[in-house]
Formats: sequence, structure tokens, C-alpha cells
Amino acid sequence: MKKFLLLPAAFLVTAVALFYAWSDWSGARELRAVRAELEQKKESIRMEDFIPPPVPDDQNVAAAPVFWELFSEGDSRLSKLSPPWKGASRQVAGESLPVRIAKEIDPAFVGDEASAGRAVLDSLAPSAPVLAEVRDALRRPKVCWPLDYSNGVAMSLPQIGPAMKISKMLQARALAELAAGVPEKAFEDANTLLALAEVSASPRLLIGELVRISILSAAIDVINDGLCRSAWSDSELAAFSECLAQKNLPQQMADALRVDRAAAQQVDWSHWKSFVFPNNENQIPWTDLGPKIVWWLRPAGWTSRDRAHHLLLMQRMIEATGDGSGISVAELQNLESSGKNISLWSGLTTPYTYVVLPAIPGAVKNAALAQTLLESTRAACAIERYRLANGRLPSNLADLVPVFLAGVPKDPITGAPLLYKPSPERSFVIYGVGWNQVDDGGSVKSQHIHRPQDQADWGISVSMR
Repeated sequence: MKKFLLLPAAFLVTAVALFYAWSDWSGARELRAVRAELEQKKESIRMEDFIPPPVPDDQNVAAAPVFWELFSEGDSRLSKLSPPWKGASRQVAGESLPVRIAKEIDPAFVGDEASAGRAVLDSLAPSAPVLAEVRDALRRPKVCWPLDYSNGVAMSLPQIGPAMKISKMLQARALAELAAGVPEKAFEDANTLLALAEVSASPRLLIGELVRISILSAAIDVINDGLCRSAWSDSELAAFSECLAQKNLPQQMADALRVDRAAAQQVDWSHWKSFVFPNNENQIPWTDLGPKIVWWLRPAGWTSRDRAHHLLLMQRMIEATGDGSGISVAELQNLESSGKNISLWSGLTTPYTYVVLPAIPGAVKNAALAQTLLESTRAACAIERYRLANGRLPSNLADLVPVFLAGVPKDPITGAPLLYKPSPERSFVIYGVGWNQVDDGGSVKSQHIHRPQDQADWGISVSMR
């Protein structure tokens, strides 16, 4: 009987050994092939190639005391900074942000926008000294945050949370200043927002790029509110236009994906502590024995395969951002669909890839929407400059070239010029075709920067008061 059982046992052991050997060999082979392909494309996956060079303290935003405190022991002033309201950011039809904040501060508030603006400014007065320090620090020309890059994607980024908090306070204050009739102060805060967006994106990790997009969205809201109020001077509009012309968010998103890819390769993937099931709906805690056993039994070659798949996924995302001729919507839609149909086998063999897959196409879409809004706002600034000079709106965007624009801004989705629809009532719409790539006649809906609507044009509508 024992001899009878020896043969199948030997066969099973041999089959298992061959399975592990083949998995390890094929995984390593796949990873080598992908790395060779990326090397041929001159794509680096070494984190060392993306670490910013040191910056002298007197030129470094991060070395300013108000920011340096974030990296010291104990609570910093920015960590303690908090707006005196919580729920006012929730959208209410027909109400501006200053009015919503004023009603939260005082539920009995019934004043107009100007009085709401003054109430908001009063509530933010205690934070003014710290915000002034932030503004002064952002005037330094460079930034190099003191981060531990050896941790890859797990590195701590203590500047991100405070940057988002500061941006919300600056946005509210700038909108309140416009409502209260002090646009010169709003101009200063809008420029601080634009500078804060740039330093928040360093280093060029994906999370930093998403924070940049959020802060730029806040700045766009301020600029557009000022446009509707005819509050900006020609020189202020020119300054906004020049600053926005320097932004290329799809390209910057591609750069962030490159850094994220290198940062992920920096991590020891054998320490992954979750087991991903279909559709990412269930993640079994690492404290459970079952996932531990499954993880211990995984062939090492599956980790190599996971790395290879992640490298290819990120490369497809990078290439889908386009080269200035338009974003590849079809490719991103395919990747988005893949992220919604994750199999058990894929979750087991390539867990890291399929954890990040569902989120990244949306990040590129966010960049595309934000770039469309930036380009539309830049064109709107030029239109207002034209109106100030000529007393009327231009009949088309070509009228702005070359005095107010070097060229007509382009739709980042198609690469074609943005579309423009003026009306006799001193209002106009500037837009691109959006994610559905169909001209819906300028039906620009309210767009949340992190939840772009697929079935609508992307752009801005300006109705001058």
C-alpha cells in the first residue's frame, strides 16, 4: 500500500516543483523583457533619476520656518491651522461660497454678498499671520522637500494635508474679498494659490499631481468669479493668462506616473499584506491566517510578473496622455474597463497592479478636465482684456491673436482649438468637447475636478454682472 502511494506522491511533489520553477522562470523572464522594452524607449524606472537636487535654504520654500515645522517634531502651525467652518463647501443652488460660510458662522445671517464677504474675512482674521507667512515663503523660487525617497510610494508626505487646508482657506478668502469689493487682495490670494499648487506637486508623485489639480481648481474658481464681476484689471488678467499658459497638466500627469512607477519599483513587494478578490470589493486583513498561507505559497515569479504588469500598465497610461495632439480617450476607456473586471486569478498573481489599475485612468481624466478648464480660463482672461480695450466681446477667438493670445488655446482631448459661444448679454461659453468627444453645443455643466462628467462639454461659462 505504501509503495502504491509513493508514486502519486512523487508525481505531486515533482509537479509542484515544476510549477514553482516554471512560475519563477517565466516571471523573471517577463520582467526582464519589459525592462528591456522600457530601456529601449529611454524610460527610466530608477527612483534616483527623479529625486530633485538640493536647493539652498534661502531659495527653498520648504526651508521657510512655516513649512519646515512640518518636518520637525511636535505640532506645526500649519497642522493646527483650521478654517472656522466645516460644511460650507457643500454646494447650494444659487448661493456663493461666502454666503454659505456666513450662514454656517451665523445661522441667522440674511445679508447680501458683500456683507457675507466681510463676515468671512472677519472669521479668517486670526489665521491671517500664518497665511501671510505661507505667501512670503511661496515667493522663494524653488522647492525641495526633505523626504525619505528610500521608502518609495510609502514615503511620508506631511506637506500634502496642510497644502489642501491652506488652499481651501485662501479660496474662501479670495472669493470673500471679491464679494466685499477688494479685488486687489483677491488677486494676491489667487496668485498664492497658483504658487501653492506648484510646490504641492513636488516631488512629482501621483498624489502630488492630484493635489496640484485640486488647488489649481480653487484658483480657477477665484479667477472666474472675478471675471463675472469684471473685477480684474488688464495687468492682472495678463498675469493670470501668462501663468496659466505655462501649465501642461496631461504632460505633468505623465511625468508623475513615471515617478510613481519608479517609486513603486523601490518597494519590496514581497511584503504586500492584502489579498485582493474580484472587483477590489474585499480585502482580507493580513492578520487573518488564510491570506498569510496563500501569500507564503505564492511563487516568487508572481511578484516579478506583478512588477512587469505594473510597468506596462503605467507605460500605457503615460502614452495615453498624448504628445500634445490629444489624449487617447479610447485607450483610457479600455484601461478603465479592465479595472472594473478584475478576476480572482489576476488579483492573486498581480495584486499590486490591480489595486492601482482602477484609479489611474481617472487621474488622467482629471488632468484632462483641469487642463480644459485652465485653457478656457486663459482664453476668458484674454476675452476680458479685449472687452476692456474695445468695449465689446470678440466675435471669435481668432480676434484675440496676437495681441492678447499667442494662439487660440487647444482642447486637450482633441488637440483642436477650443470652441467659443458669445451672447449679446455680455456672457460667453468657452469649452472643449469633453470625454464623449461630441460637441454638445456648449452645455457646460458644473464639473467637480475629481468626478468629471462624461456626457457634457468641458469648459467655463462667464456671465458678467
